[in-house]
Amino acid sequence: MAASSTHVVVSVAFQDAGDTTRAVAIARALRDLCPSGHDLKLTFLSCGSRFEYQITDAGFTIVPAQPRVKGISVAHDLGWDFPEFFGSPEIAKTFIDGQLAAFCELKPDVVFHGMWAPASLAARILGIRTINFLPVPLHPNAFAHGLIKDLPDMMPLFTRLPRPLRQRLAHYCSGMMIKAPIFRQHRLGVAAEACGWPVKGPISLFDMNMADLNIVNDHPVFHAAYAHRLPENIVLTGPLYAANDSKLDPDIAAHMKKGPGPAVLVTMGSSGTKHFLFEAIKAFIINKKDDWNVVVLASPSICSIEEARRTAAGDERFLITDKFIPAPAANALADVVVIHGGQGTVQTAVAAGKPIVGVALQIEQQTNLDNVMDAGAGIRVQRQSWEAKNIRKAVQTVLKDPIYTARAKTLAETVNNVNGATTAAEVMWKFILKDNNEKKSWVNVLSRVSSSS
Repeated sequence: MAASSTHVVVSVAFQDAGDTTRAVAIARALRDLCPSGHDLKLTFLSCGSRFEYQITDAGFTIVPAQPRVKGISVAHDLGWDFPEFFGSPEIAKTFIDGQLAAFCELKPDVVFHGMWAPASLAARILGIRTINFLPVPLHPNAFAHGLIKDLPDMMPLFTRLPRPLRQRLAHYCSGMMIKAPIFRQHRLGVAAEACGWPVKGPISLFDMNMADLNIVNDHPVFHAAYAHRLPENIVLTGPLYAANDSKLDPDIAAHMKKGPGPAVLVTMGSSGTKHFLFEAIKAFIINKKDDWNVVVLASPSICSIEEARRTAAGDERFLITDKFIPAPAANALADVVVIHGGQGTVQTAVAAGKPIVGVALQIEQQTNLDNVMDAGAGIRVQRQSWEAKNIRKAVQTVLKDPIYTARAKTLAETVNNVNGATTAAEVMWKFILKDNNEKKSWVNVLSRVSSSS
Protein backbone atom coordinates (compact mmCIF):
# COMPACT_ATOMS: atom_id res chain seq x y z
CA MET A 1 0.00 0.00 0.00
CA ALA A 2 1.25 3.47 -0.86
CA ALA A 3 2.67 5.44 2.04
CA SER A 4 0.98 8.60 0.80
CA SER A 5 -1.25 9.77 -2.00
CA THR A 6 -2.10 12.89 -3.96
CA HIS A 7 -5.00 13.55 -6.29
CA VAL A 8 -4.29 16.33 -8.79
CA VAL A 9 -7.10 17.67 -10.95
CA VAL A 10 -5.86 19.43 -14.10
CA SER A 11 -8.30 22.13 -15.20
CA VAL A 12 -7.25 24.24 -18.17
CA ALA A 13 -8.84 26.08 -21.09
CA PHE A 14 -8.35 23.03 -23.28
CA GLN A 15 -9.83 24.88 -26.26
CA ASP A 16 -6.37 26.44 -26.55
CA ALA A 17 -3.77 24.21 -28.25
CA GLY A 18 -0.85 25.73 -26.36
CA ASP A 19 -2.41 25.36 -22.92
CA THR A 20 -3.38 21.77 -23.71
CA THR A 21 0.15 20.93 -24.86
CA ARG A 22 1.73 22.47 -21.77
CA ALA A 23 -0.72 20.85 -19.34
CA VAL A 24 -0.12 17.40 -20.86
CA ALA A 25 3.66 17.85 -20.91
CA ILE A 26 3.82 18.87 -17.25
CA ALA A 27 1.40 16.11 -16.20
CA ARG A 28 3.57 13.55 -17.97
CA ALA A 29 6.67 14.82 -16.19
CA LEU A 30 4.84 14.88 -12.85
CA ARG A 31 3.80 11.25 -13.40
CA ASP A 32 7.30 10.20 -14.46
CA LEU A 33 8.91 11.81 -11.41
CA CYS A 34 6.40 10.44 -8.89
CA PRO A 35 8.36 9.32 -5.79
CA SER A 36 8.52 5.64 -5.04
CA GLY A 37 5.71 4.58 -2.73
CA HIS A 38 3.57 7.63 -3.51
CA ASP A 39 0.17 7.13 -5.13
CA LEU A 40 -0.45 9.88 -7.71
CA LYS A 41 -3.83 10.25 -9.37
CA LEU A 42 -4.15 12.71 -12.25
CA THR A 43 -7.61 13.68 -13.53
CA PHE A 44 -8.21 16.11 -16.40
CA LEU A 45 -11.34 18.26 -16.17
CA SER A 46 -12.64 19.60 -19.48
CA CYS A 47 -15.68 21.53 -20.67
CA GLY A 48 -15.01 20.30 -24.20
CA SER A 49 -12.24 20.68 -26.76
CA ARG A 50 -11.12 19.35 -30.11
CA PHE A 51 -7.70 18.79 -28.51
CA GLU A 52 -8.92 16.27 -25.93
CA TYR A 53 -7.32 13.45 -27.92
CA GLN A 54 -3.92 14.76 -26.81
CA ILE A 55 -4.96 14.08 -23.21
CA THR A 56 -6.23 10.56 -23.80
CA ASP A 57 -3.29 9.73 -26.08
CA ALA A 58 -1.01 10.52 -23.14
CA GLY A 59 -2.92 8.01 -21.01
CA PHE A 60 -4.89 10.40 -18.83
CA THR A 61 -8.56 10.30 -17.85
CA ILE A 62 -10.94 13.12 -18.77
CA VAL A 63 -13.94 14.02 -16.60
CA PRO A 64 -16.52 16.28 -18.28
CA ALA A 65 -17.31 19.59 -16.59
CA GLN A 66 -20.17 22.02 -17.01
CA PRO A 67 -20.96 23.98 -19.04
CA ARG A 68 -20.41 21.87 -22.13
CA VAL A 69 -18.98 23.96 -24.98
CA LYS A 70 -18.08 23.39 -28.61
CA GLY A 71 -14.41 23.80 -27.74
CA ILE A 72 -13.50 25.61 -30.95
CA SER A 73 -11.77 28.51 -29.20
CA VAL A 74 -11.61 30.15 -25.79
CA ALA A 75 -12.81 33.47 -27.21
CA HIS A 76 -15.87 31.85 -28.76
CA ASP A 77 -16.83 29.79 -25.70
CA LEU A 78 -16.39 32.65 -23.22
CA GLY A 79 -17.90 35.32 -25.47
CA TRP A 80 -14.83 37.52 -25.21
CA ASP A 81 -15.71 41.21 -25.27
CA PHE A 82 -12.39 43.02 -24.97
CA PRO A 83 -11.23 44.11 -22.45
CA GLU A 84 -13.56 41.72 -20.58
CA PHE A 85 -12.66 38.02 -20.80
CA PHE A 86 -16.30 36.95 -20.35
CA GLY A 87 -19.26 38.07 -22.43
CA SER A 88 -21.41 38.51 -19.32
CA PRO A 89 -21.40 37.83 -15.56
CA GLU A 90 -23.86 34.99 -16.25
CA ILE A 91 -21.40 33.24 -18.58
CA ALA A 92 -18.59 33.61 -16.05
CA LYS A 93 -20.77 32.29 -13.21
CA THR A 94 -21.73 29.22 -15.25
CA PHE A 95 -18.07 28.27 -15.63
CA ILE A 96 -17.22 28.91 -11.96
CA ASP A 97 -20.27 26.92 -10.84
CA GLY A 98 -19.20 24.05 -13.08
CA GLN A 99 -15.75 23.98 -11.54
CA LEU A 100 -17.15 24.16 -8.01
CA ALA A 101 -19.44 21.19 -8.66
CA ALA A 102 -16.65 19.13 -10.21
CA PHE A 103 -14.18 19.83 -7.41
CA CYS A 104 -16.75 18.91 -4.76
CA GLU A 105 -17.31 15.61 -6.53
CA LEU A 106 -13.66 14.79 -7.35
CA LYS A 107 -12.21 16.00 -4.02
CA PRO A 108 -8.71 16.83 -5.29
CA ASP A 109 -5.78 17.58 -3.03
CA VAL A 110 -4.39 20.00 -5.62
CA VAL A 111 -5.92 21.84 -8.55
CA PHE A 112 -3.46 22.47 -11.37
CA HIS A 113 -4.63 25.16 -13.79
CA GLY A 114 -3.34 27.53 -16.43
CA MET A 115 -4.69 31.01 -17.07
CA TRP A 116 -8.15 29.64 -16.37
CA ALA A 117 -9.83 31.89 -13.83
CA PRO A 118 -12.90 29.67 -13.18
CA ALA A 119 -10.68 26.86 -11.88
CA SER A 120 -8.47 29.17 -9.83
CA LEU A 121 -11.38 30.97 -8.19
CA ALA A 122 -13.41 27.81 -7.54
CA ALA A 123 -10.47 26.01 -5.95
CA ARG A 124 -9.68 28.94 -3.67
CA ILE A 125 -13.33 29.33 -2.68
CA LEU A 126 -13.22 25.68 -1.55
CA GLY A 127 -9.82 26.03 0.13
CA ILE A 128 -8.02 23.59 -2.19
CA ARG A 129 -4.29 24.03 -2.78
CA THR A 130 -3.49 25.35 -6.25
CA ILE A 131 -0.62 25.25 -8.74
CA ASN A 132 -0.67 27.43 -11.82
CA PHE A 133 1.36 27.59 -15.01
CA LEU A 134 1.85 30.96 -16.68
CA PRO A 135 3.46 32.26 -19.89
CA VAL A 136 4.95 35.27 -18.07
CA PRO A 137 5.24 36.34 -14.41
CA LEU A 138 1.82 37.85 -13.68
CA HIS A 139 2.98 40.13 -10.90
CA PRO A 140 3.05 43.96 -10.62
CA ASN A 141 6.81 43.94 -9.99
CA ALA A 142 7.43 42.23 -13.32
CA PHE A 143 5.26 44.72 -15.20
CA ALA A 144 6.85 47.67 -13.41
CA HIS A 145 10.46 46.61 -14.02
CA GLY A 146 10.89 45.49 -17.60
CA LEU A 147 8.42 42.76 -18.61
CA ILE A 148 6.89 45.07 -21.22
CA LYS A 149 9.62 45.79 -23.77
CA ASP A 150 7.62 48.14 -26.02
CA LEU A 151 4.44 50.19 -25.92
CA PRO A 152 1.46 47.90 -26.52
CA ASP A 153 0.20 47.83 -30.11
CA MET A 154 -3.26 48.62 -28.74
CA MET A 155 -1.99 52.24 -28.38
CA PRO A 156 -1.83 53.07 -32.12
CA LEU A 157 -1.19 56.81 -31.69
CA PHE A 158 2.00 56.24 -29.69
CA THR A 159 3.13 53.10 -31.50
CA ARG A 160 3.79 55.15 -34.64
CA LEU A 161 6.87 56.50 -32.87
CA PRO A 162 10.32 54.98 -33.59
CA ARG A 163 10.92 51.75 -31.67
CA PRO A 164 13.83 53.06 -29.52
CA LEU A 165 11.62 55.92 -28.32
CA ARG A 166 8.70 53.54 -27.72
CA GLN A 167 10.96 51.30 -25.65
CA ARG A 168 12.10 54.22 -23.50
CA LEU A 169 8.50 55.30 -22.97
CA ALA A 170 7.53 51.72 -22.11
CA HIS A 171 10.29 51.64 -19.50
CA TYR A 172 9.22 54.89 -17.87
CA CYS A 173 5.47 54.19 -18.08
CA SER A 174 5.49 50.47 -17.24
CA GLY A 175 4.05 51.06 -13.78
CA MET A 176 1.08 52.89 -15.29
CA MET A 177 0.24 50.09 -17.71
CA ILE A 178 -1.31 47.98 -14.97
CA LYS A 179 -4.08 50.58 -14.77
CA ALA A 180 -5.31 49.60 -18.25
CA PRO A 181 -8.92 48.28 -18.36
CA ILE A 182 -7.88 44.69 -19.07
CA PHE A 183 -6.24 44.48 -15.64
CA ARG A 184 -9.64 44.80 -13.89
CA GLN A 185 -12.26 42.22 -14.82
CA HIS A 186 -15.66 43.58 -13.76
CA ARG A 187 -17.92 40.80 -15.06
CA LEU A 188 -15.74 38.10 -13.53
CA GLY A 189 -15.84 39.96 -10.21
CA VAL A 190 -19.65 40.01 -10.21
CA ALA A 191 -19.79 36.29 -11.02
CA ALA A 192 -17.17 35.33 -8.44
CA GLU A 193 -18.97 37.19 -5.66
CA ALA A 194 -22.19 35.39 -6.54
CA CYS A 195 -20.34 32.07 -6.25
CA GLY A 196 -18.90 32.79 -2.80
CA TRP A 197 -15.73 34.77 -3.51
CA PRO A 198 -15.17 36.92 -0.42
CA VAL A 199 -13.95 40.08 -2.16
CA LYS A 200 -16.41 42.44 -3.81
CA GLY A 201 -15.72 44.39 -6.98
CA PRO A 202 -13.56 43.80 -10.07
CA ILE A 203 -10.92 41.07 -9.94
CA SER A 204 -7.44 42.06 -11.02
CA LEU A 205 -5.59 40.20 -13.74
CA PHE A 206 -2.92 39.45 -11.15
CA ASP A 207 -5.35 37.83 -8.71
CA MET A 208 -7.78 36.00 -10.99
CA ASN A 209 -5.26 33.24 -11.78
CA MET A 210 -3.00 33.41 -8.74
CA ALA A 211 -2.11 30.14 -7.05
CA ASP A 212 -0.16 28.88 -4.05
CA LEU A 213 2.60 27.94 -6.50
CA ASN A 214 3.00 29.65 -9.88
CA ILE A 215 5.38 28.18 -12.46
CA VAL A 216 6.36 30.35 -15.42
CA ASN A 217 7.02 28.42 -18.64
CA ASP A 218 9.62 30.75 -20.08
CA HIS A 219 13.41 30.91 -20.05
CA PRO A 220 14.81 32.87 -17.08
CA VAL A 221 17.15 34.77 -19.42
CA PHE A 222 14.18 36.84 -20.63
CA HIS A 223 13.23 37.88 -17.08
CA ALA A 224 16.62 38.44 -15.43
CA ALA A 225 16.02 42.16 -14.88
CA TYR A 226 13.25 41.65 -12.33
CA ALA A 227 13.38 37.98 -11.28
CA HIS A 228 14.77 38.99 -7.88
CA ARG A 229 11.70 41.16 -7.32
CA LEU A 230 9.24 38.27 -7.66
CA PRO A 231 7.77 36.47 -4.63
CA GLU A 232 9.03 32.97 -3.81
CA ASN A 233 5.84 31.31 -5.06
CA ILE A 234 6.54 32.46 -8.65
CA VAL A 235 9.20 30.20 -10.17
CA LEU A 236 10.71 30.44 -13.65
CA THR A 237 11.01 26.82 -14.78
CA GLY A 238 11.93 27.21 -18.46
CA PRO A 239 10.39 26.82 -21.93
CA LEU A 240 7.67 24.25 -22.45
CA TYR A 241 6.42 23.13 -25.83
CA ALA A 242 5.36 20.04 -27.75
CA ALA A 243 8.03 17.36 -28.05
CA ASN A 244 9.12 16.31 -31.52
CA ASP A 245 7.51 12.89 -31.24
CA SER A 246 5.00 13.18 -34.09
CA LYS A 247 5.71 12.69 -37.78
CA LEU A 248 4.88 15.39 -40.27
CA ASP A 249 2.35 14.54 -42.97
CA PRO A 250 4.35 13.29 -46.00
CA ASP A 251 2.62 15.73 -48.36
CA ILE A 252 3.51 18.68 -46.14
CA ALA A 253 7.11 17.50 -45.78
CA ALA A 254 7.43 17.03 -49.55
CA HIS A 255 6.03 20.51 -50.23
CA MET A 256 8.48 22.15 -47.83
CA LYS A 257 11.46 20.25 -49.25
CA LYS A 258 10.75 20.50 -52.96
CA GLY A 259 12.64 23.78 -53.52
CA PRO A 260 14.22 25.52 -55.26
CA GLY A 261 13.18 28.42 -53.05
CA PRO A 262 12.84 28.68 -49.27
CA ALA A 263 10.16 26.94 -47.23
CA VAL A 264 7.78 29.09 -45.19
CA LEU A 265 5.45 27.96 -42.40
CA VAL A 266 2.46 30.19 -41.65
CA THR A 267 0.33 29.60 -38.56
CA MET A 268 -1.73 31.71 -36.21
CA GLY A 269 -2.21 28.83 -33.76
CA SER A 270 -5.69 28.30 -32.38
CA SER A 271 -6.23 31.87 -31.16
CA GLY A 272 -5.44 34.07 -34.16
CA THR A 273 -7.93 35.85 -36.41
CA LYS A 274 -8.93 35.66 -40.07
CA HIS A 275 -7.51 39.09 -40.76
CA PHE A 276 -4.01 38.24 -39.58
CA LEU A 277 -3.95 34.86 -41.31
CA PHE A 278 -5.36 36.14 -44.61
CA GLU A 279 -2.94 39.09 -44.75
CA ALA A 280 -0.08 36.61 -44.30
CA ILE A 281 -1.40 34.47 -47.15
CA LYS A 282 -1.75 37.53 -49.41
CA ALA A 283 1.88 38.45 -48.72
CA PHE A 284 3.08 35.37 -50.58
CA ILE A 285 1.04 35.90 -53.74
CA ILE A 286 1.96 39.55 -54.38
CA ASN A 287 4.76 38.64 -56.78
CA LYS A 288 4.55 35.51 -58.91
CA LYS A 289 8.36 35.53 -59.24
CA ASP A 290 8.83 34.78 -55.53
CA ASP A 291 9.88 31.13 -55.49
CA TRP A 292 8.99 30.17 -51.94
CA ASN A 293 6.93 27.11 -50.93
CA VAL A 294 4.38 28.00 -48.26
CA VAL A 295 2.54 25.73 -45.82
CA VAL A 296 -0.43 27.37 -44.09
CA LEU A 297 -2.26 26.00 -41.06
CA ALA A 298 -5.86 27.22 -41.32
CA SER A 299 -7.09 26.28 -37.86
CA PRO A 300 -10.87 25.64 -37.66
CA SER A 301 -10.93 28.04 -34.70
CA ILE A 302 -9.90 30.83 -37.08
CA CYS A 303 -11.51 30.10 -40.44
CA SER A 304 -12.64 27.36 -42.77
CA ILE A 305 -10.07 25.77 -45.05
CA GLU A 306 -12.18 26.84 -48.03
CA GLU A 307 -11.84 30.51 -47.03
CA ALA A 308 -8.07 30.18 -46.70
CA ARG A 309 -7.80 28.47 -50.08
CA ARG A 310 -9.89 31.16 -51.73
CA THR A 311 -7.53 33.77 -50.31
CA ALA A 312 -4.58 31.88 -51.81
CA ALA A 313 -6.39 31.95 -55.19
CA GLY A 314 -5.21 28.50 -56.23
CA ASP A 315 -1.53 29.47 -56.12
CA GLU A 316 0.54 26.30 -56.50
CA ARG A 317 3.18 27.60 -54.10
CA PHE A 318 0.73 26.96 -51.26
CA LEU A 319 -0.25 23.87 -49.34
CA ILE A 320 -3.10 24.74 -46.98
CA THR A 321 -4.30 22.36 -44.30
CA ASP A 322 -6.72 22.47 -41.37
CA LYS A 323 -5.19 19.44 -39.66
CA PHE A 324 -3.05 19.64 -36.54
CA ILE A 325 0.60 20.03 -37.55
CA PRO A 326 3.37 18.83 -35.20
CA ALA A 327 5.12 22.17 -34.85
CA PRO A 328 8.65 20.89 -34.09
CA ALA A 329 8.68 18.70 -37.21
CA ALA A 330 7.31 21.48 -39.43
CA ASN A 331 9.63 24.14 -38.01
CA ALA A 332 12.61 21.87 -38.64
CA LEU A 333 11.94 22.10 -42.40
CA ALA A 334 11.11 25.81 -42.55
CA ASP A 335 13.52 28.59 -43.47
CA VAL A 336 11.29 31.19 -41.81
CA VAL A 337 8.08 30.97 -39.78
CA VAL A 338 5.27 33.53 -39.90
CA ILE A 339 3.28 33.35 -36.69
CA HIS A 340 1.34 35.07 -33.95
CA GLY A 341 3.11 35.49 -30.62
CA GLY A 342 1.56 32.65 -28.64
CA GLN A 343 4.10 31.19 -26.26
CA GLY A 344 4.06 27.63 -27.58
CA THR A 345 4.16 28.81 -31.20
CA VAL A 346 7.13 31.08 -30.52
CA GLN A 347 9.00 28.58 -28.38
CA THR A 348 8.79 25.75 -30.92
CA ALA A 349 10.13 28.06 -33.63
CA VAL A 350 12.92 29.26 -31.36
CA ALA A 351 13.80 25.71 -30.28
CA ALA A 352 14.20 24.77 -33.95
CA GLY A 353 16.55 27.72 -34.49
CA LYS A 354 14.32 29.34 -37.10
CA PRO A 355 13.92 33.10 -37.63
CA ILE A 356 10.46 34.56 -37.02
CA VAL A 357 8.21 37.16 -38.58
CA GLY A 358 5.36 37.67 -36.14
CA VAL A 359 2.41 39.72 -35.00
CA ALA A 360 0.98 40.07 -31.51
CA LEU A 361 -2.72 39.93 -30.70
CA GLN A 362 -2.20 40.95 -27.06
CA ILE A 363 0.50 42.12 -24.69
CA GLU A 364 1.85 38.71 -23.65
CA GLN A 365 2.32 37.73 -27.28
CA GLN A 366 4.00 41.05 -27.96
CA THR A 367 6.44 40.36 -25.14
CA ASN A 368 7.26 36.91 -26.53
CA LEU A 369 8.00 38.34 -29.98
CA ASP A 370 9.94 41.32 -28.59
CA ASN A 371 12.24 38.91 -26.75
CA VAL A 372 12.97 37.18 -30.07
CA MET A 373 13.47 40.48 -31.91
CA ASP A 374 15.77 41.83 -29.20
CA ALA A 375 17.86 38.67 -29.65
CA GLY A 376 18.14 39.46 -33.37
CA ALA A 377 16.27 36.30 -34.35
CA GLY A 378 13.23 37.82 -36.02
CA ILE A 379 10.99 40.77 -36.77
CA ARG A 380 7.78 41.74 -35.01
CA VAL A 381 5.43 43.61 -37.32
CA GLN A 382 3.10 45.92 -35.38
CA ARG A 383 -0.60 45.09 -35.48
CA GLN A 384 -1.56 48.22 -37.37
CA SER A 385 1.16 47.47 -39.95
CA TRP A 386 0.27 43.80 -40.48
CA GLU A 387 -0.44 44.16 -44.19
CA ALA A 388 0.62 41.91 -47.04
CA LYS A 389 3.29 44.23 -48.43
CA ASN A 390 4.87 44.77 -44.99
CA ILE A 391 4.81 41.06 -44.18
CA ARG A 392 6.46 40.20 -47.52
CA LYS A 393 9.14 42.86 -46.92
CA ALA A 394 9.88 41.48 -43.43
CA VAL A 395 10.10 37.89 -44.72
CA GLN A 396 12.44 38.95 -47.51
CA THR A 397 14.61 40.84 -45.02
CA VAL A 398 14.94 37.78 -42.82
CA LEU A 399 15.68 35.45 -45.74
CA LYS A 400 18.26 37.72 -47.36
CA ASP A 401 20.25 38.47 -44.19
CA PRO A 402 21.88 35.29 -42.77
CA ILE A 403 22.42 37.00 -39.42
CA TYR A 404 18.77 36.32 -38.50
CA THR A 405 19.20 32.56 -38.91
CA ALA A 406 22.55 32.62 -37.14
CA ARG A 407 21.10 34.43 -34.14
CA ALA A 408 18.04 32.17 -34.16
CA LYS A 409 20.37 29.19 -33.82
CA THR A 410 22.23 30.88 -30.98
CA LEU A 411 18.94 31.59 -29.21
CA ALA A 412 17.93 27.95 -29.72
CA GLU A 413 21.07 26.81 -27.91
CA THR A 414 20.11 29.03 -24.97
CA VAL A 415 16.51 27.88 -24.63
CA ASN A 416 17.25 24.22 -25.30
CA ASN A 417 19.59 23.98 -22.33
CA VAL A 418 16.60 23.82 -19.96
CA ASN A 419 14.05 21.01 -19.68
CA GLY A 420 11.00 23.06 -18.78
CA ALA A 421 8.65 20.14 -18.12
CA THR A 422 11.06 18.28 -15.85
CA THR A 423 12.01 21.42 -13.93
CA ALA A 424 8.35 22.32 -13.47
CA ALA A 425 7.55 18.81 -12.21
CA GLU A 426 10.44 18.91 -9.74
CA VAL A 427 9.22 22.22 -8.32
CA MET A 428 5.67 20.87 -8.12
CA TRP A 429 6.72 17.72 -6.28
CA LYS A 430 8.68 19.79 -3.77
CA PHE A 431 5.52 21.82 -3.14
CA ILE A 432 3.24 18.75 -2.95
CA LEU A 433 5.44 16.75 -0.60
CA LYS A 434 6.20 19.71 1.65
CA ASP A 435 2.52 20.35 2.27
CA ASN A 436 1.34 16.75 2.04
CA ASN A 437 0.76 16.51 5.79
CA GLU A 438 -1.17 19.79 5.80
CA LYS A 439 -4.06 18.66 3.58
CA LYS A 440 -7.37 20.12 4.61
CA SER A 441 -10.10 17.74 5.64
CA TRP A 442 -12.77 17.71 2.97
CA VAL A 443 -15.40 17.33 5.64
CA ASN A 444 -14.26 20.57 7.25
CA VAL A 445 -13.88 22.36 3.93
CA LEU A 446 -17.34 21.43 2.68
CA SER A 447 -19.00 22.14 6.01
CA ARG A 448 -17.41 25.59 6.07
CA VAL A 449 -18.62 26.32 2.52
CA SER A 450 -22.11 25.09 3.41
CA SER A 451 -22.32 27.21 6.56
CA SER A 452 -21.19 30.33 4.70
CA SER A 453 -23.69 29.94 1.86
